[in-house]
Amino acid sequence: MDITTQLDGDEMRIALNGRLDAAWSNAVNKTLQDAIRGGSHRIALDLSQVSYLSSAGIRVLVLLVKSLKGIGGTLRLIDPSPAVSEVLKLVGFSQLLDTAPTPASPSLKPAGPSPAKADAQPEPRPVKLAGQDFVAYTLDAGASQQGVVMEKNATVHPQAITVPEGAWVIGHGALGGTDNAGRAGELLAVSGLAISLPGDDPEHPDWMQQEGGLIPEVSLLHGLKAAGGFRYLLRFGETPGTPPLRLGELAQAALEACASDTVSFVLVAEAAHLIGAALQVPPDPDGDDFFAFPSIRDRLLFTAEPAYTGETCLIVGVAARNPPPRLATQTRPNAAGSELSLHAHACVVPFSPVRKGFIGLPETLGRLLETQTLRGVLHLLNDDREGVGAGESYLWRGALWCAPVNFNAEGSV
Repeated sequence: MDITTQLDGDEMRIALNGRLDAAWSNAVNKTLQDAIRGGSHRIALDLSQVSYLSSAGIRVLVLLVKSLKGIGGTLRLIDPSPAVSEVLKLVGFSQLLDTAPTPASPSLKPAGPSPAKADAQPEPRPVKLAGQDFVAYTLDAGASQQGVVMEKNATVHPQAITVPEGAWVIGHGALGGTDNAGRAGELLAVSGLAISLPGDDPEHPDWMQQEGGLIPEVSLLHGLKAAGGFRYLLRFGETPGTPPLRLGELAQAALEACASDTVSFVLVAEAAHLIGAALQVPPDPDGDDFFAFPSIRDRLLFTAEPAYTGETCLIVGVAARNPPPRLATQTRPNAAGSELSLHAHACVVPFSPVRKGFIGLPETLGRLLETQTLRGVLHLLNDDREGVGAGESYLWRGALWCAPVNFNAEGSV
C-alpha cells in the first residue's frame, strides 16, 4: 500500500492506495494516530484507491473515529471506492461519508441473537466420552448439518461462499469474492467470522467479521462447507489441575456424543500446544508435484515442535470414522491404522480465558478477536512419525460445539 499525506490549511489529507487489511492496518493506524499527535484534528481520508477493506481495516477507522471524537475533531472520507463504500454502509459507517462532525462509532459486535437468558439455558449434565469427563448441554437434540465436499481439481473454479451464522467452511481459499482467489491459503470460517492466511503474504493473517449487515464472503478452491445448527455443547477441563486433552480425544468425544460416524465441530479453547502446517504460497493446481523435495520447504511451514503454547485458539473441523471415498479426499487418518480421520483448521489469538459454563457460539466468536491480533493459522496434523514426530495438538480447557453432518455427492449449501 502507498500512503501519502498533505497538509491543506488545518486539514490533514491522507490518501491510501492498495488493500486496507491486516498486512497494512498497523502502518495505516500509525500514520493516522501520528497525524493526531502532530496536532491535526481535522483529517480527510482519501479511499478512492483502496481496493479491499477487511475487519482489520474497519477497526482502524473505528479507532480513528473514537480518537477524533474524543478531542472534538472531524473526519471526512473522500470518494471511497465502490467496494469500500459498500462495506462501510453495511457495517453502519454510511454516516462517515458525510462532511458532518464525526458521529459515534458503530458497534462492531457480530449480528446475531443476544446471549441466552439464564432461565433459557439448557441444563448441564456430566458425561463420560472417549474415556474423559465432560459436561454436556443439549442445544437442539434433532440438529444436523448438510455439507458439500469440494475436491481438489484443476478444472474446478473457485466458489464464492457467504458464511452467516449457522454455516462453516474450511480448506484452501481467501477472504472476499473469487477475484481474490490468487491469494488463497489456509482458510476457516464459521458463523460470521472468516479467517485466512494469505498464500501470497503468510506473515499477515487476516479476518472478516459479521458486522451490521456485512456477512463475510470467502472464495474456496477446495475443502468442506456445511450449514445447520449444532446439537451439543461439550465443556472440558473446567476443574483446575485437569490434564489437557488430545485433539483426537475431543474429536472422538464429539462422535460418541452425536452417535454418528461423521460430525462437524467447533472448538474455542486454551491451547497446551498445537501441531500443524500452513501453506506459504498460493496453491497451484497446474504446477509440479507440490510435495517434491526440496521445493516443499518453501511451500509449506511445519511446526517441527509444539507451537502456540498458552495461547487461545479457534478450531473448525470434521471428524469421521472410516470416511467414504469422497470425504476421504479432504480428511486424513489421525494416526497410522486409525479408523478416525480428521480435517481441522485452527487460528490462534493471544491468551484469553474461555468463560466456564454455558456459552453461546456467536457471542464467543464476537469476543475472540477483541485484541485485533492473529498469531497464526494452521491445518492441524498428528505428526506421529516414530521417534521424531512432534505428536498431536493438546488443549487445556474450553468449549466444543458438535453436530452430525452429512456430505452429499451433489448439491450446494
